[in-house]
Amino acid sequence: MERKLHIGGKQVKEGWELLNAMEIEGVDHLMNANDLSIFDDNTFSAIYASHIVEHLDFAGELVETLVEWNRVLAPGGIIHISVPDLDILCAMMVDKSQLDTQTRFQVMRMIFGGHVDEYDYHKVGLNLEFLGGILTQAGFENIERVKSFGLFEDASDFVFCGVPISLNLNAAKKA
Repeated sequence: MERKLHIGGKQVKEGWELLNAMEIEGVDHLMNANDLSIFDDNTFSAIYASHIVEHLDFAGELVETLVEWNRVLAPGGIIHISVPDLDILCAMMVDKSQLDTQTRFQVMRMIFGGHVDEYDYHKVGLNLEFLGGILTQAGFENIERVKSFGLFEDASDFVFCGVPISLNLNAAKKA
């Protein structure tokens, strides 16, 4: 039977197992996303992670975690990964003629995290160049930017002040 893993997920959807560090209704695996040692190699045909990896430290933890996710992904399996696009958010932040101070403060929160709980702190800013390079370093290939995944209702489709703010990428584990 094909297994799919939604890391950081909150929305229950048939065919997907939810992994979350917070105890919420519907979670199948209550654990930290950087240690998937309970799963065998090549367990999942797909992994989905929306606005998760920016919470991982760029000094080792991010690459190590993506290597771990690659390990549990089956050969040819797909990772759907979404992050706040640092290029878009920085452009919004510095153009003071377009957004007032309070609105730019909300952009700043998207860059650094909302700080509403212990997990809501961003430890890295990512754009296509950075995330693409890190995915390649972690062993992924065929990296492709997409407008939307169409899989879950989450931050991957978030639009702020008329601007989609997420970088959405699909990548494959080498077959």
